[in-house]
Amino acid sequence: MTMLEVEDLEVYYDTERGAVKAVDGVSFRIEEGENVGVVGESGCGKSTLAKAIIGILPKNGYINGGSIYFDGEDLTDLPEKRRRELRWDEISMIAQSAMNALDPVYTIREQILEAIEAHHPKMGRTESQERIDEMFDLVGLDRERQTDYPHQFSGGMRQRAMIAMALVLEPSLILADEPTTALDVIMQDQILKRINGIQQEVNSSMMVITHDVAVVAETCDRVVVMYAGEIAEEGPSEAIFQRPYHPYTIGLKSAFPNIQRSNQDLVSIGGHPPDLHDPPTGCRFAERCPLATRQCVEEDPPEVETGDLRSYCHHVDDVDSQLRPVADSAETWHDETGEGVADD
Repeated sequence: MTMLEVEDLEVYYDTERGAVKAVDGVSFRIEEGENVGVVGESGCGKSTLAKAIIGILPKNGYINGGSIYFDGEDLTDLPEKRRRELRWDEISMIAQSAMNALDPVYTIREQILEAIEAHHPKMGRTESQERIDEMFDLVGLDRERQTDYPHQFSGGMRQRAMIAMALVLEPSLILADEPTTALDVIMQDQILKRINGIQQEVNSSMMVITHDVAVVAETCDRVVVMYAGEIAEEGPSEAIFQRPYHPYTIGLKSAFPNIQRSNQDLVSIGGHPPDLHDPPTGCRFAERCPLATRQCVEEDPPEVETGDLRSYCHHVDDVDSQLRPVADSAETWHDETGEGVADD
């Protein structure tokens, strides 16, 4: 059963220079009980996508088109009252910046209790306290620290408190924006395993937004790779990490260390993402792509299905013969000028 269906979503920000097309025509699904990872460089639209789903875009942000169906309801067409009913109870978010997300004048306990009372007013104080205690144990926080304020917590402790708040009502969909930021690798592993345990109990789904490819590989069933506000590639985690077909995904893979190939040099993708005030025509990755031709610059890339993968690229058929054999070489990537775009 489909839990979330995003269709042709466009999310823009108004600025003095004009509209920034932060999310531009994105479509994907999350099934019940499924974890989907969203990866890509900073500014590609990952966090904007999550904010649009839960309905917390800033004042200058707005949905310009498309739909977001959650359990049969289009979230883009709901009154704010209904959105508030769904928020935190059915859809919760682990925010990236816990210090900004937590209210500095209320204790951690008061903030978690407020969420419980707002959505489950009939739950007694004893049951509510037991639930808060359980959440503190879940994320590895001392119960005695419940009456502390956010500024009395370290960065990692605040992040764990945010995770406790997001999970306290056992939501159907968790939007996790860099959920393990500021946590050491041991605590990351413990919390991710505990989150997965809760998901299995209530059959909830999760969208994980992160720069940490290892987190996605460990926790997600499918991966959506975003670039410059669009989807570059999507498919099962195993296929994305073992044999991707979009040059950008291959570049991302080569930019992360592999403990099984300790002598391998990391490869950075030269250049910069395009300005989303005025995105280029054709493929937005063309100026940084080693396979790019004039066709890539002039024409939007088609959707190409290769096995279980959905890739948006003109040259999927050339990846195995031209790019994959030399994907670990820095010489395959163009410099910042983008002058490597070839003639057809």
